[in-house]
Amino acid sequence: MSRPDLSASEYELWRDLVAQRCGLYFTPSRKHFLQARLWERMQQRQIKQYSDYYHFVLYNPQGKREWGQLLDLLLNNESSFFRHAPSYKALQRHVLPALMQAKRRQKMNHLAIWSAGCANGQEAYSLAMAFHEVAGPDETWLWQVKVWGSDISRQSLRKARNGRYRPCDVRTMPAPLRRNYMTVGGNGRDAYYDVAEPVKRLVQFTELNLTNPDSYWLTAQDVIFCQNVLIYFQAAQRIEIVEQLCQCLSPGGYLFLAPAEVVGFNYPGIKPVRLEESLVYQRVE
Repeated sequence: MSRPDLSASEYELWRDLVAQRCGLYFTPSRKHFLQARLWERMQQRQIKQYSDYYHFVLYNPQGKREWGQLLDLLLNNESSFFRHAPSYKALQRHVLPALMQAKRRQKMNHLAIWSAGCANGQEAYSLAMAFHEVAGPDETWLWQVKVWGSDISRQSLRKARNGRYRPCDVRTMPAPLRRNYMTVGGNGRDAYYDVAEPVKRLVQFTELNLTNPDSYWLTAQDVIFCQNVLIYFQAAQRIEIVEQLCQCLSPGGYLFLAPAEVVGFNYPGIKPVRLEESLVYQRVE
């Protein structure tokens, strides 16, 4: 059976439902993508009409589970290790050394780091690797570090917890980091890379909806990365999310966003930090 077209009224119903439930907003330019993902699930359920599938998701006893399956298709969970290189350069050369020095002066040895919108886990693991690189083998054991990775997709979180990646998933990762923090298994087409245990033990994953203020239980974070996530939200909602993230920072903590995701952001007690090719804010109050 060929895929039917999504009518204007059906598009608006689905667009508004997705926006209401998870904040993602499908503009008319992404209507084709929305239609394709809906049809993929409709074929699995042997449902022929978009309106019937809408009714199924809302009112069928299996609708809640079906929504989770659909959401995994709608989310763009593509990511990579050390995705925005300038941000990690700024983190390792400036931010982590400054934070660690300040904590030493205060006789403290803990660091809290959050990957907000971690997809399949690469960003959270990259942050843990960055800490290892800065601390080095002589100091790593002195620190109590917790890296949280959060996402709305349960399927992505399962992959993240597994910590196993295909060769194509690590192809852009610097070779020295791949050697130091990944273990290789399998052969040929069955080859895979596992995150090394010293990195994996620092990271924990949790489900969290960035558009729901009531779900923000992670607080007092020294570093928050939220990159390539806000592009899926409308401008006003982006600002709301960034404000919520700022409230989750410890005094002196840093928020990393992807360049151009937020323009002209201004919030009490938050100042922009000038680091080359990076969009970084610090909580100063």
